[in-house]
Amino acid sequence: MKWKISIFTLIIILVIGIIYQPFIKKEARESITFFPIDTSFSFKKAVTSLKFIKGTTSNYEFEWDVESESSENVYLRQDIAMIFENGKLANKMTEWKTKAKSIDLEKEIDGSTPGLWEAISYHQGEIHLNEETYRSIQKMSSDYLYTVKPDTTFTGFKNPSTATERRQKNAVVQETNKYLQETLAELLNHYQINRDSYYVISLLSLTDYNEKPLPGFNKNKSQEIIGKLWEGLYKNYFINITTKTGQKISPIGSSMPYILLSKDKTHLFVLLKTSTGENIQLIQYIS
Repeated sequence: MKWKISIFTLIIILVIGIIYQPFIKKEARESITFFPIDTSFSFKKAVTSLKFIKGTTSNYEFEWDVESESSENVYLRQDIAMIFENGKLANKMTEWKTKAKSIDLEKEIDGSTPGLWEAISYHQGEIHLNEETYRSIQKMSSDYLYTVKPDTTFTGFKNPSTATERRQKNAVVQETNKYLQETLAELLNHYQINRDSYYVISLLSLTDYNEKPLPGFNKNKSQEIIGKLWEGLYKNYFINITTKTGQKISPIGSSMPYILLSKDKTHLFVLLKTSTGENIQLIQYIS
């Protein structure tokens, strides 16, 4: 009888574990943690891709793919990806796996207005060398796509092939740049920040620093700053934004963040505007 009771108890524990496993995982991935970079590991693949599928007279569709593969299985693999339409966050996706090498993300995006679509991904791996020694690998990737309506049907491209496509591409680029520059100017004025004291980097431009260092820093320190930056972006932007009243809101519709790296090497700001127009300033100290 005791043997039967033990088996029954074990079954109950297993069932409860299966039922609650998704909730445990969700809680565990409320954050990304940066550890020192381990150069003995690397990414064999880290790609973000936007591919136009089809267009009609009223809308269009394209595919958003994110693929990454580390050189070896690591304790934890995670990718986070964001896509912006004309400077505003339009969509996001993420996935994490334990004891894994590769992650593949895919989503079809629909649109109905001309746009400049820009996507960026952060690929990260957490390595446990032993119970006390943790390390990281990281890489960023990005891609872009123009969607315009040169005649009666929407089309999408990376490089325009006609004069009409060039004009319409220039129009969406100018519209996007105007919005972002005006938003940045408002934020700088609101927080009384002297622009001359900072290097200004848009979120999409961060991929330029996969290999080269940030201004004023060596490559190792640069990678640390970038890793901790994404750690903060994931918690305070990607998952949700905390407003001045403490309310947590979706980042969808918010402006593309700007990173202001102080020339005195002490800190950086992340500046953005929410979908409701509230100014947000995040700070990361550099030690």
